[in-house]
Amino acid sequence: MSYKTQVAAWWKIFVVMLAAAVVVAACSAPAAPVAMPEVTVEVSDAGISAPAEMPAGLVAVTINNSTQAPTGPLLARLNEGVSQEQFMEALMADESGMAAIALVTLLGGAQAGAGESVRTVFDLKPGNHIALGFGEGPPQLANFTVAAGSGAAPAAPAAAVNAELLDFQFALPDQIKAGVQTWQIENKGGQWHEMVVVKLNEGVTADDLMAMMMSGEEPGGPPPFEQVAFWAPMSAGERAWMDVDLPAGEYTVLCFLPDFASDPPKSHLEHGMVRTLTVTE
Repeated sequence: MSYKTQVAAWWKIFVVMLAAAVVVAACSAPAAPVAMPEVTVEVSDAGISAPAEMPAGLVAVTINNSTQAPTGPLLARLNEGVSQEQFMEALMADESGMAAIALVTLLGGAQAGAGESVRTVFDLKPGNHIALGFGEGPPQLANFTVAAGSGAAPAAPAAAVNAELLDFQFALPDQIKAGVQTWQIENKGGQWHEMVVVKLNEGVTADDLMAMMMSGEEPGGPPPFEQVAFWAPMSAGERAWMDVDLPAGEYTVLCFLPDFASDPPKSHLEHGMVRTLTVTE
């Protein structure tokens, strides 16, 4: 075989190998990211409106609040066989709310300021759901169905802060950066929990709040703190995401929910579910 013939043969082999490599690279290239479904829930003085259907899996839910006070609905999944009417009857019949809570799985929810919006992400499971709002007058309610999805799932939001709700403590960083941060909130405890982030009034300490709760007396006047972020009660095993925008400073994170398993019932705060969070520039 002549030198020229050998070069031609080598060249053919090289071209075939290059073409194969291109095909392999194309097949192994990462798939394009799947867009997260986006839905909007409207909260007004007239009530709550939500889409009749939402897909299962990760869904971004934006709350538009057109009222004159901070508010946002609590999302919940009705237990199998429970109707919206049965839930409302139980809610109105029992002051403690425990009869109604037993009929649902609580998913939580964020509050939007007056005339503002807040974006959250829920990990929805198939079933019948409600968006429940509390204010003056009877509770407001909107129902929606979550249907099983098909195809690829969107990626979970990249969280800068992981907040785990335990019995009875918060597992989260001691310090975070100021500004908008995405928080992943997950209830890893056995009870329901909420997360309230407050700025204590000058001279007030977390111990003062504990003493106030343990006194059993109804405090007069406004609370000794300013609420700056809130995640509504969430059942065990649930997770969600919300954006939190905190200026630099010292904050207190609390759970005020009652522990009905204790006798007499105590708040989670009285069990020690409180901690300080430092936000730095």
